[in-house]
Parts: sequence; structure tokens; C-alpha cells
Amino acid sequence: MSSPPQKVTKKDGVWVVDDRPRETFKLLSHHHPANIPGKSLITLLVTLPPGAKTPSHTHSGAAVIALMIRGASLNQMNNDEPKVYREGEAFYEAPGCHHVRSENACESSDEEASFYAVFIADDEVIEKHGYEGLVVIDAEVEEKGRG
Repeated sequence: MSSPPQKVTKKDGVWVVDDRPRETFKLLSHHHPANIPGKSLITLLVTLPPGAKTPSHTHSGAAVIALMIRGASLNQMNNDEPKVYREGEAFYEAPGCHHVRSENACESSDEEASFYAVFIADDEVIEKHGYEGLVVIDAEVEEKGRG
């Protein structure tokens, strides 16, 4: 099953899919482990409001482990089949992974989904682009390539 086409547009300076809400994130921790020089270990709390979808994206070469803590999230990596992850389940995004589909998959239309996302990222990415540089939206890259 391939990912359905996404209508990705910019609304108030933010890339959105099908005019649906986007995820929010809160920084929980940022460490520099001595055993992985040049890397940061970053933990975020990611919340998908009801109906939320995230445009297809990558993570600046970071490795990411996500642990669902509330609700459900439908995700599709690369050309893999889409999969719904529920509270207590985890998924992994290897460096270079293309996260082509991510959306709130809760049964109730008014329920949020949340997960912890733990990144192992290059310090240089954070220094140059801040935490926002951890999510590179495909449409933004395409727009910059045209400009």
C-alpha cells in the first residue's frame, strides 16, 4: 500500500497537509553523551491534536526512537506498509529514513495522540538550525530548490 497523495500547502508560514492541524512538540531534555562525541541526545514530547497530519519529512540524518504514550498514530516509513502504533508501542526511524506519512489515528475524533521522540542528532544540526532543524519537511526542501 502506497501513501495517498498529500495536498501540502503553507498556511500562516507553516506547512500543513489537507489543511489539517500539525503536531506540536515540547523539549524535555538535551544531553551530550561523552561516549558519542559530536552528537546530541534529545527528548521531545510530540502531541498530535485531533485530526493532525504531518507532511512527509526526514530528520536531518538523526536516528529516532518514538514511544507512544497516549492514543494512536499511523506512520509510514520509506516504502514500508503504513502501521498504527498505540500506547506502549515504539517505532524506529534510522538515519536517512523518509517519514512519508504520520497522522493521528485515534478512534475518537476528539482524542490527542502523544509520544516521546528520542533523537540522536549531530550537534552541528542543532547549532545551525535549532531544534526545528530536526524535522525537514519535503515541501520546504522543494520550495527552496525552486527559489
